[in-house]
Amino acid sequence: MVTILSMLQVLVTVIAVAIPTAIFMHAVNSIDRYEKEPTRFLIGAFIWGALPAAILGILIELILRIPVTLLLGEESLSGKLINTAIISPIVEELLKAGVVAIIYFWRRREFDGWVDGLVYGAMAGFGFAYVENVFYLLGTGNWSDWLSLFVLRVIVFGLMHGFWTSLTGIGFGVARNSTIRSKKVLAVLAGLLAAMVSHMVHNGALALSDSRNGSLVLVALANYGAGLVLLLCLRVIAIHNDRQMLQTYLRDEVPDILSPQAYADLCSPKTHALANLRLSPRQQRSFIQTAAELAQKKRQLVRLGIEGTNLTDIESLRMQLSAFSR
Repeated sequence: MVTILSMLQVLVTVIAVAIPTAIFMHAVNSIDRYEKEPTRFLIGAFIWGALPAAILGILIELILRIPVTLLLGEESLSGKLINTAIISPIVEELLKAGVVAIIYFWRRREFDGWVDGLVYGAMAGFGFAYVENVFYLLGTGNWSDWLSLFVLRVIVFGLMHGFWTSLTGIGFGVARNSTIRSKKVLAVLAGLLAAMVSHMVHNGALALSDSRNGSLVLVALANYGAGLVLLLCLRVIAIHNDRQMLQTYLRDEVPDILSPQAYADLCSPKTHALANLRLSPRQQRSFIQTAAELAQKKRQLVRLGIEGTNLTDIESLRMQLSAFSR
Protein backbone atom coordinates (compact mmCIF):
# COMPACT_ATOMS: atom_id res chain seq x y z
CA MET A 1 0.00 0.00 0.00
CA VAL A 2 2.81 2.38 0.95
CA THR A 3 4.62 1.57 -2.30
CA ILE A 4 1.48 2.29 -4.36
CA LEU A 5 0.99 5.63 -2.59
CA SER A 6 4.65 6.51 -3.15
CA MET A 7 4.41 5.69 -6.84
CA LEU A 8 1.24 7.75 -7.09
CA GLN A 9 2.96 10.70 -5.45
CA VAL A 10 5.88 10.45 -7.88
CA LEU A 11 3.57 10.24 -10.89
CA VAL A 12 1.35 13.12 -9.75
CA THR A 13 4.37 15.27 -8.92
CA VAL A 14 6.20 14.69 -12.19
CA ILE A 15 3.10 15.54 -14.24
CA ALA A 16 1.85 18.39 -12.05
CA VAL A 17 5.21 20.19 -12.11
CA ALA A 18 5.59 19.65 -15.86
CA ILE A 19 2.39 21.53 -16.78
CA PRO A 20 3.18 25.00 -15.35
CA THR A 21 6.83 24.56 -16.31
CA ALA A 22 5.80 24.03 -19.95
CA ILE A 23 3.57 27.12 -19.77
CA PHE A 24 6.43 29.25 -18.42
CA MET A 25 8.75 27.91 -21.13
CA HIS A 26 6.28 28.73 -23.87
CA ALA A 27 5.74 32.23 -22.48
CA VAL A 28 9.46 33.02 -22.44
CA ASN A 29 10.11 31.42 -25.84
CA SER A 30 7.38 33.64 -27.33
CA ILE A 31 9.59 36.66 -26.59
CA ASP A 32 11.67 35.50 -29.56
CA ARG A 33 8.79 36.20 -31.92
CA TYR A 34 10.43 36.26 -35.35
CA GLU A 35 13.52 34.06 -35.31
CA LYS A 36 12.88 30.97 -33.20
CA GLU A 37 15.84 29.03 -31.84
CA PRO A 38 16.36 25.40 -32.95
CA THR A 39 14.22 23.07 -30.87
CA ARG A 40 17.13 20.70 -30.28
CA PHE A 41 19.12 23.50 -28.62
CA LEU A 42 16.18 24.51 -26.43
CA ILE A 43 15.70 20.90 -25.34
CA GLY A 44 19.44 20.59 -24.78
CA ALA A 45 19.46 23.69 -22.56
CA PHE A 46 16.53 22.33 -20.53
CA ILE A 47 18.21 18.93 -20.11
CA TRP A 48 21.45 20.63 -19.05
CA GLY A 49 19.60 22.47 -16.30
CA ALA A 50 17.67 19.36 -15.26
CA LEU A 51 20.56 16.89 -15.16
CA PRO A 52 24.20 18.10 -15.03
CA ALA A 53 23.44 21.45 -13.41
CA ALA A 54 20.94 20.06 -10.89
CA ILE A 55 22.98 16.99 -9.94
CA LEU A 56 26.29 18.83 -9.68
CA GLY A 57 24.53 21.62 -7.78
CA ILE A 58 23.30 19.20 -5.13
CA LEU A 59 26.73 17.60 -4.73
CA ILE A 60 28.72 20.84 -4.63
CA GLU A 61 26.31 22.54 -2.24
CA LEU A 62 26.38 19.55 0.12
CA ILE A 63 30.17 19.70 0.18
CA LEU A 64 30.34 23.47 0.69
CA ARG A 65 27.73 23.40 3.44
CA ILE A 66 29.75 20.99 5.62
CA PRO A 67 32.25 23.57 6.97
CA VAL A 68 29.49 26.16 7.39
CA THR A 69 27.41 23.72 9.45
CA LEU A 70 30.42 22.67 11.54
CA LEU A 71 31.38 26.25 12.30
CA LEU A 72 27.97 27.88 12.76
CA GLY A 73 25.62 25.01 13.48
CA GLU A 74 22.90 23.45 11.38
CA GLU A 75 20.02 25.51 12.79
CA SER A 76 21.74 28.89 13.20
CA LEU A 77 20.33 31.80 11.19
CA SER A 78 23.77 32.87 9.99
CA GLY A 79 24.48 29.33 8.77
CA LYS A 80 21.16 29.16 6.92
CA LEU A 81 21.77 32.53 5.29
CA ILE A 82 25.24 31.57 4.11
CA ASN A 83 24.01 28.25 2.75
CA THR A 84 20.80 29.44 1.09
CA ALA A 85 21.50 33.08 0.24
CA ILE A 86 25.17 32.88 -0.75
CA ILE A 87 26.34 29.36 -1.59
CA SER A 88 23.23 28.18 -3.45
CA PRO A 89 22.82 31.22 -5.75
CA ILE A 90 26.51 31.31 -6.69
CA VAL A 91 26.81 27.58 -7.37
CA GLU A 92 23.48 27.22 -9.17
CA GLU A 93 23.84 30.27 -11.41
CA LEU A 94 27.35 29.26 -12.44
CA LEU A 95 26.23 25.74 -13.30
CA LYS A 96 23.12 26.83 -15.20
CA ALA A 97 25.19 29.35 -17.15
CA GLY A 98 27.33 26.51 -18.47
CA VAL A 99 25.00 25.60 -21.34
CA VAL A 100 24.63 29.25 -22.38
CA ALA A 101 28.42 29.46 -22.58
CA ILE A 102 28.58 26.24 -24.60
CA ILE A 103 26.10 27.52 -27.21
CA TYR A 104 27.81 30.91 -27.24
CA PHE A 105 31.27 29.51 -27.98
CA TRP A 106 30.51 26.41 -30.07
CA ARG A 107 27.26 27.27 -31.84
CA ARG A 108 27.62 30.98 -32.47
CA ARG A 109 25.53 30.78 -35.64
CA GLU A 110 22.52 30.05 -33.41
CA PHE A 111 23.35 32.80 -30.91
CA ASP A 112 22.47 36.14 -32.46
CA GLY A 113 21.86 38.50 -29.56
CA TRP A 114 20.37 39.19 -26.15
CA VAL A 115 16.97 37.67 -26.97
CA ASP A 116 18.59 34.34 -27.88
CA GLY A 117 20.62 34.46 -24.69
CA LEU A 118 17.51 35.19 -22.65
CA VAL A 119 15.68 32.19 -24.13
CA TYR A 120 18.58 29.74 -23.78
CA GLY A 121 19.25 30.85 -20.21
CA ALA A 122 15.59 30.58 -19.27
CA MET A 123 15.34 27.04 -20.67
CA ALA A 124 18.30 25.95 -18.53
CA GLY A 125 16.73 27.62 -15.51
CA PHE A 126 13.39 25.90 -16.04
CA GLY A 127 15.12 22.54 -16.37
CA PHE A 128 16.88 23.10 -13.06
CA ALA A 129 13.68 24.31 -11.39
CA TYR A 130 11.73 21.29 -12.65
CA VAL A 131 14.05 18.77 -10.99
CA GLU A 132 14.44 20.86 -7.84
CA ASN A 133 10.67 21.27 -7.45
CA VAL A 134 10.04 17.56 -7.97
CA PHE A 135 12.56 16.66 -5.24
CA TYR A 136 11.15 19.19 -2.78
CA LEU A 137 7.58 17.99 -3.35
CA LEU A 138 8.53 14.34 -2.98
CA GLY A 139 9.99 15.23 0.41
CA THR A 140 6.64 16.36 1.84
CA GLY A 141 4.92 14.16 4.39
CA ASN A 142 1.29 14.55 3.33
CA TRP A 143 -0.85 15.87 0.48
CA SER A 144 -1.74 19.06 2.36
CA ASP A 145 1.93 20.03 2.67
CA TRP A 146 2.45 18.92 -0.93
CA LEU A 147 -0.27 21.26 -2.18
CA SER A 148 0.99 24.24 -0.16
CA LEU A 149 4.54 23.75 -1.40
CA PHE A 150 3.34 23.20 -4.96
CA VAL A 151 1.48 26.50 -5.01
CA LEU A 152 4.42 28.40 -3.51
CA ARG A 153 7.34 26.89 -5.44
CA VAL A 154 5.79 25.85 -8.76
CA ILE A 155 3.05 28.44 -9.28
CA VAL A 156 3.99 31.57 -7.33
CA PHE A 157 7.78 31.39 -7.75
CA GLY A 158 7.89 29.03 -10.73
CA LEU A 159 9.34 31.63 -13.07
CA MET A 160 12.33 32.57 -10.90
CA HIS A 161 15.03 30.10 -11.95
CA GLY A 162 14.25 30.80 -15.59
CA PHE A 163 14.36 34.54 -14.97
CA TRP A 164 17.66 34.44 -13.10
CA THR A 165 19.50 32.49 -15.77
CA SER A 166 17.91 34.59 -18.51
CA LEU A 167 19.84 37.55 -17.05
CA THR A 168 23.07 35.62 -17.57
CA GLY A 169 21.94 34.80 -21.11
CA ILE A 170 21.27 38.47 -21.82
CA GLY A 171 24.85 39.21 -20.79
CA PHE A 172 26.16 36.65 -23.27
CA GLY A 173 23.82 38.06 -25.94
CA VAL A 174 25.12 41.59 -25.47
CA ALA A 175 28.66 40.23 -25.69
CA ARG A 176 27.79 38.47 -28.95
CA ASN A 177 27.29 41.76 -30.77
CA SER A 178 30.32 43.55 -29.36
CA THR A 179 33.72 43.71 -31.03
CA ILE A 180 35.62 44.89 -27.94
CA ARG A 181 36.91 42.08 -25.74
CA SER A 182 36.67 44.02 -22.47
CA LYS A 183 33.02 44.87 -23.16
CA LYS A 184 32.28 41.22 -23.90
CA VAL A 185 33.72 40.15 -20.55
CA LEU A 186 31.96 42.93 -18.65
CA ALA A 187 28.61 42.10 -20.29
CA VAL A 188 28.84 38.43 -19.32
CA LEU A 189 29.96 39.22 -15.77
CA ALA A 190 27.22 41.84 -15.35
CA GLY A 191 24.55 39.37 -16.47
CA LEU A 192 25.86 36.65 -14.19
CA LEU A 193 26.15 39.04 -11.24
CA ALA A 194 22.58 40.27 -11.78
CA ALA A 195 21.36 36.66 -11.76
CA MET A 196 23.23 35.87 -8.56
CA VAL A 197 22.11 39.02 -6.73
CA SER A 198 18.44 38.55 -7.62
CA HIS A 199 18.72 34.89 -6.56
CA MET A 200 20.38 35.93 -3.28
CA VAL A 201 17.67 38.47 -2.49
CA HIS A 202 14.97 35.87 -3.08
CA ASN A 203 16.59 33.12 -1.01
CA GLY A 204 17.67 35.47 1.74
CA ALA A 205 14.19 36.97 2.11
CA LEU A 206 12.60 33.51 2.36
CA ALA A 207 15.21 32.31 4.87
CA LEU A 208 14.70 35.35 7.10
CA SER A 209 10.94 35.04 6.71
CA ASP A 210 11.05 31.47 8.05
CA SER A 211 13.32 32.36 10.95
CA ARG A 212 12.36 35.87 12.06
CA ASN A 213 9.70 37.86 10.27
CA GLY A 214 7.10 36.27 8.03
CA SER A 215 6.40 39.61 6.33
CA LEU A 216 9.83 39.43 4.68
CA VAL A 217 8.29 37.03 2.17
CA LEU A 218 6.98 40.25 0.61
CA VAL A 219 10.56 41.05 -0.37
CA ALA A 220 10.72 37.80 -2.32
CA LEU A 221 7.36 38.58 -3.89
CA ALA A 222 8.57 42.07 -4.84
CA ASN A 223 11.69 40.54 -6.36
CA TYR A 224 9.46 38.16 -8.33
CA GLY A 225 7.21 41.01 -9.44
CA ALA A 226 10.18 43.05 -10.62
CA GLY A 227 11.40 40.08 -12.64
CA LEU A 228 8.00 39.55 -14.21
CA VAL A 229 7.69 43.23 -15.15
CA LEU A 230 11.20 43.17 -16.60
CA LEU A 231 10.40 40.14 -18.77
CA LEU A 232 7.22 41.82 -20.04
CA CYS A 233 9.18 44.98 -20.88
CA LEU A 234 11.87 42.93 -22.62
CA ARG A 235 9.18 41.23 -24.68
CA VAL A 236 7.93 44.61 -25.94
CA ILE A 237 11.47 45.80 -26.61
CA ALA A 238 12.36 42.59 -28.45
CA ILE A 239 9.34 42.82 -30.76
CA HIS A 240 10.06 46.50 -31.46
CA ASN A 241 13.76 45.84 -32.16
CA ASP A 242 13.01 42.87 -34.42
CA ARG A 243 10.51 44.89 -36.45
CA GLN A 244 13.06 47.67 -36.85
CA MET A 245 15.67 45.11 -37.92
CA LEU A 246 13.31 43.74 -40.59
CA GLN A 247 12.54 47.23 -41.85
CA THR A 248 16.19 48.26 -42.00
CA TYR A 249 17.88 45.17 -43.40
CA LEU A 250 15.18 43.89 -45.74
CA ARG A 251 14.38 47.23 -47.39
CA ASP A 252 16.98 46.70 -50.12
CA GLU A 253 15.55 43.25 -50.90
CA VAL A 254 12.49 44.92 -52.48
CA PRO A 255 11.49 44.20 -55.23
CA ASP A 256 14.13 41.67 -56.34
CA ILE A 257 13.68 39.23 -53.46
CA LEU A 258 10.62 40.49 -51.60
CA SER A 259 7.52 41.96 -53.14
CA PRO A 260 6.47 45.36 -51.75
CA GLN A 261 3.38 43.71 -50.24
CA ALA A 262 5.41 40.96 -48.56
CA TYR A 263 7.84 43.52 -47.12
CA ALA A 264 5.01 45.67 -45.79
CA ASP A 265 3.28 42.67 -44.23
CA LEU A 266 6.48 41.46 -42.57
CA CYS A 267 7.09 44.83 -40.96
CA SER A 268 3.49 45.39 -39.98
CA PRO A 269 2.60 45.35 -36.26
CA LYS A 270 -0.67 43.63 -37.17
CA THR A 271 -0.64 39.95 -36.22
CA HIS A 272 -2.61 38.75 -39.26
CA ALA A 273 -0.92 40.93 -41.88
CA LEU A 274 0.74 37.94 -43.57
CA ALA A 275 -2.68 36.55 -44.47
CA ASN A 276 -2.42 38.71 -47.58
CA LEU A 277 0.26 36.37 -48.92
CA ARG A 278 -2.12 33.42 -48.86
CA LEU A 279 0.35 31.10 -47.16
CA SER A 280 -0.55 28.25 -44.85
CA PRO A 281 0.19 28.78 -41.13
CA ARG A 282 3.25 26.55 -41.45
CA GLN A 283 4.48 28.44 -44.50
CA GLN A 284 3.93 31.74 -42.70
CA ARG A 285 6.13 30.59 -39.80
CA SER A 286 8.84 29.46 -42.21
CA PHE A 287 8.58 32.73 -44.14
CA ILE A 288 8.96 34.84 -40.98
CA GLN A 289 11.83 32.65 -39.75
CA THR A 290 13.70 32.93 -43.05
CA ALA A 291 13.15 36.68 -43.30
CA ALA A 292 14.33 37.23 -39.72
CA GLU A 293 17.41 35.07 -40.24
CA LEU A 294 18.30 37.02 -43.38
CA ALA A 295 17.90 40.35 -41.60
CA GLN A 296 19.93 39.07 -38.65
CA LYS A 297 22.78 37.82 -40.86
CA LYS A 298 22.91 41.13 -42.73
CA ARG A 299 22.98 43.08 -39.46
CA GLN A 300 25.83 40.92 -38.16
CA LEU A 301 27.70 41.45 -41.41
CA VAL A 302 27.42 45.22 -40.98
CA ARG A 303 28.32 45.23 -37.29
CA LEU A 304 30.84 42.40 -36.98
CA GLY A 305 32.15 41.87 -40.51
CA ILE A 306 32.42 38.52 -42.25
CA GLU A 307 32.00 35.57 -39.86
CA GLY A 308 32.38 32.01 -41.12
CA THR A 309 29.85 31.30 -43.88
CA ASN A 310 27.92 34.53 -43.38
CA LEU A 311 27.97 35.61 -47.02
CA THR A 312 26.97 32.16 -48.26
CA ASP A 313 24.19 32.00 -45.68
CA ILE A 314 22.84 35.37 -46.83
CA GLU A 315 22.63 34.25 -50.46
CA SER A 316 20.98 30.97 -49.47
CA LEU A 317 18.40 32.77 -47.33
CA ARG A 318 17.67 35.19 -50.17
CA MET A 319 16.85 32.30 -52.47
CA GLN A 320 14.55 30.71 -49.88
CA LEU A 321 12.81 34.03 -49.21
CA SER A 322 12.30 34.72 -52.88
CA ALA A 323 10.47 31.42 -53.29
CA PHE A 324 8.02 32.36 -50.52
CA SER A 325 7.11 35.85 -51.64
CA ARG A 326 6.47 35.22 -55.32
